[in-house]
Amino acid sequence: MTPAKGRAVIRPASKMLTLALGIGALFILAGALPAWAAKDKPSADADTGDQEQGLPSYAYKVDITGLKGTGLEQPLKDRSDLVRLRKEEPVSIWDLRARIRRDITGFAEVMRAEGYYGARISYDVDRSGKPIKVTIKIEPGERFTIGSYTITLDSPAALPDKVTKLARQTAKAQEGKAARSETVAAAFGTVMSALPENGYPRAKVTDQDFTADHRTKKFTAKVRIETGPLVKFGQVSISGLTSVKQGVVKKVVTWKPGERYDSRKLDKFRQTLTEMNLFASIRIDTDDPLQDGDRQPIKVKLREADHHSVGATASYSTVNGFGGSVFWEHRNLFGAGERLKLEAEGDQKLQKATADFTKPRFLRIDQKLLLGVEAAREDTDAYLEYRGVIRAAVEREVNKRLRVRVGPELSYVDTKDAFSPAKSVLLGLVGQASYDHTDDLLDPKHGYRLGLKVAPYLVFGDTKNFIRIEGNASVYVSLDDAGRYVAAGRLKLGSLVGASDIRNVPAAKRFYAGGGDSIRGYGYQRIGPLDANGDPIGGRSLFEVGAEMRIKLTDTWGVVPFIEGGSVFDSSYPDFSRTLRWGAGIGVRYYTGFGPLRVDVAFPINGRPQDSTFQIYVSIGQAF
Repeated sequence: MTPAKGRAVIRPASKMLTLALGIGALFILAGALPAWAAKDKPSADADTGDQEQGLPSYAYKVDITGLKGTGLEQPLKDRSDLVRLRKEEPVSIWDLRARIRRDITGFAEVMRAEGYYGARISYDVDRSGKPIKVTIKIEPGERFTIGSYTITLDSPAALPDKVTKLARQTAKAQEGKAARSETVAAAFGTVMSALPENGYPRAKVTDQDFTADHRTKKFTAKVRIETGPLVKFGQVSISGLTSVKQGVVKKVVTWKPGERYDSRKLDKFRQTLTEMNLFASIRIDTDDPLQDGDRQPIKVKLREADHHSVGATASYSTVNGFGGSVFWEHRNLFGAGERLKLEAEGDQKLQKATADFTKPRFLRIDQKLLLGVEAAREDTDAYLEYRGVIRAAVEREVNKRLRVRVGPELSYVDTKDAFSPAKSVLLGLVGQASYDHTDDLLDPKHGYRLGLKVAPYLVFGDTKNFIRIEGNASVYVSLDDAGRYVAAGRLKLGSLVGASDIRNVPAAKRFYAGGGDSIRGYGYQRIGPLDANGDPIGGRSLFEVGAEMRIKLTDTWGVVPFIEGGSVFDSSYPDFSRTLRWGAGIGVRYYTGFGPLRVDVAFPINGRPQDSTFQIYVSIGQAF
C-alpha cells in the first residue's frame, strides 16, 4: 500500500500554541488518509414518521461505543454536539442528522490527533421508540507509532554543539511513541524554545512533512527549522514611567549589552517586574531590526499601577469569635518600590497594630530589608500579655523555592499567667528558612513544603535565656490527573532548649496546641498541660500531625474530610508515652480565583470533659 501524505508549509510562530494548531491542521488536511465511513441505515432513519398527527418529537439519547481502553471517552464527549445539545431537542430529523455529521467530523479529528489514523466511525439512528436512539460506533484500529522523526537545522554559521545535539536527541526520543499530534508538535517545539535560549531568537519552521503508512502503522515526521543569525543583547530602552525611578527598572535587568541573547533572561526580567507589584502592564518588544549586525534592541513599555491600597478582612471561629482587620499600603514610598503597610487587626482574644516596611533589592537584586514594629494585647485562657516588638531582618531568595531570613528582634512583654506576673525584655536573633516545592500557594495539588525557625533569646527580667526551635513539613499528592482528589499531610515539631522549667519562659513563647491553625476540634491552646483552674499553661515541646483528603466535586465546590492529632509536653522533647489528643471533621470548600474559601466543622475524638463538643472555622485558603 502506498502511504498517503499530508504536506504543508507553516508560517513560523514563536509560541507553542501556534505550532500545535499548525500541526493539528496538517492532520485534518491529510485527505488521502482512509475515509471515515458513516453507515446510514435508511430503514431505521427513514423520514416516514414526520407526517404523523401533531408535532413529531425528535428527542434522543446518544451512545458512543468502541472506545474501551483508549481513554478517549471523555474527550469525545466533550467534543460532541450530540452530547452537549441533547437537552435542546432538534427541530427536525435533518437537524439531528446535522449534529451527527458534525460529530463524525469532530471525532475524526480527535482520533487522528491521538494517533488512530485507521479508525472507522459508523452510526445508527433507531426511531422505533421514544426517545430516538443514536448510536455512534467507533472502531479505533491500531494506534500508529512514530517510526522516524527528523529535525533539520539550517543555519548561516556553525551551531553550538549543544543545540545540534538537542535537536538530534529530541527527534530520536520520539521514535516508538504514539503518533499523537501533541507529541509531534511538542518535539520540535522543544527545539524551537531552546534556540532563543541559545542566541537564536529569529528561528522559524520552514517546512513540515508528515506521512502515515497504513501498512506498517508507522508515522514519519520531518521538520526543517531555519535558525537565523546568532544574536546578542542590544541597548535597553524604558518608557511609561511616572513615579517609579528608571534606575529601579534597569537595576533588575538580568543581562548586559553584548551578551549572547537568552530568552530565559527576558522571562526572569518580566517575572521580577511583575513581582514588584508596581505595574499594571508590562510589554517587552524584541521585534526591531538588529543593530550593528547582531545586536537586538530591547524596548520595555510599562504602565504604572496605583501604588496605594486600602482593605479590610473579616473572620469567624467558635474559638476566637468574630474578627477582622483594616490596612493601608503604599508600594512605592520613595520611588524604588519600597512598601509601607499599616494594619490593625483584632478578635475577642488578640488585638494588634503593626507597621511593616520593605526595601526590595537591598544590596543585592535577590535580597530585601524588612523592618517592623508591633503593639499587641493578647488575652487567652493561658495568659494575658501586653507586648511591644521592634524587628529587622534581611531576606534572601536563594532560588525560586528556597528563602532564608535572619535578623534581630527586641521585645518587651508584660505577662500574667497561671504562675505569676512577669515583665521581661527579650533580645533575640531569629533565623528561618522555607522551601516550597508546590504548584500553588493557597491550594497546592502536588509537591511539598519544609520550614525551620530557630531563635535564641537573651532575657532581661523575670525569666531565663532559651532557644526556641520550630520545624514543619507538609506533602501533597494528586491522585488523578485533573487534581480533583488530593491527599495532604503535615507534621509539626517544636522544642524549647535551655529553660529547665516552663515558668522560666515567657508565656507567649511557650508551645500550645489546639485551634484552627493547629489541631481542629479543640479550643484555642486547649491541648496540653492544664492548671488547677483548667487553663492551659503551655509546654516546652510540641508534636502535631494531620491528614486531609481534598475532594473537588465540581469546579467550584469540594469537601475535605480530615483528622489531626498531637500534644504539648513538659519536657524539651516530645514524650510519646503521653496521651495524644485527636480531632476529626469535615470541611466545605468554595473555589475562587484567589483561593478556596474554607468552612470546617471538627470534633474531638478523645477529648477531656472540659473540651467543647465541636468547633467551626471559617477562613481563606486550605488549612495547610
